[in-house]
Amino acid sequence: MNKTLITDMQLFAAALSQANVAVIQCTADDIPVFLAVGKIRKYTPFEVQIGEISYLREESEFRIKED
Repeated sequence: MNKTLITDMQLFAAALSQANVAVIQCTADDIPVFLAVGKIRKYTPFEVQIGEISYLREESEFRIKED
């Protein structure tokens, strides 16, 4: 099952556990597009950095796979 990371605490837990996080953004037609997967390097109230790229939190969805 996939879990969407929304809160700072969820992002912190994913970063601490070094979980692989998928980044998804929707197009103008509301079609979800997979952009990247990787570990969270840092996050702020406005963005999340996965690898070398930062993604805006308000434009992106961050998901991890739960067992």
